[in-house]
Amino acid sequence: MSKKSINKKEVNKTIKDKVNQGVSRIEILNELSEKYFDKKTLSMLIAATPDPTRIEKYKLLNNILLGLIFITIISKILLGFFIFSQISTALIPLAFLFPILNFMFAFEVSKYKGYIYNILGVITVAGIFNVLGKINENIFFGVIDIMIGILIAGLAFYLGNKMFPNYGLIGPKKDSKGEIILE
Repeated sequence: MSKKSINKKEVNKTIKDKVNQGVSRIEILNELSEKYFDKKTLSMLIAATPDPTRIEKYKLLNNILLGLIFITIISKILLGFFIFSQISTALIPLAFLFPILNFMFAFEVSKYKGYIYNILGVITVAGIFNVLGKINENIFFGVIDIMIGILIAGLAFYLGNKMFPNYGLIGPKKDSKGEIILE
């Protein structure tokens, strides 16, 4: 049997099915490594797939995180609508471009994609610092924005750590020998 390039959709489905069946992640990696090239990408995909018990355990917190992301989406649409309506009504559709990154985050969080949580946390922290630099313009909305950002960043890092304990900021964690930790 010859190896082939990774089809992420196909591989993700296989990983999810195997994890749901209780197959160890090392066994999944060994099995998929026989079929596909790029063991590193395979290990990243495996480490970024939560097991069903963790999904169930952290479902409420994940839904709260999604709710907070949707609050930011709505606020960005309203802000964009307000800004563009002041300039020209023809520009109002551009208001929906403001939250495009938030839509992507919401979609990936809803799918429990392990790689997105740390990225979301880091970008949210950067956003908090951005708001802190402008807080004197409108203190009330700035404080609310910072509080929501702290909640989003905190939940993102917490869920990323709890649901994907072996997935770090840039991929699967390694042990002292440099071997990828999947269990």
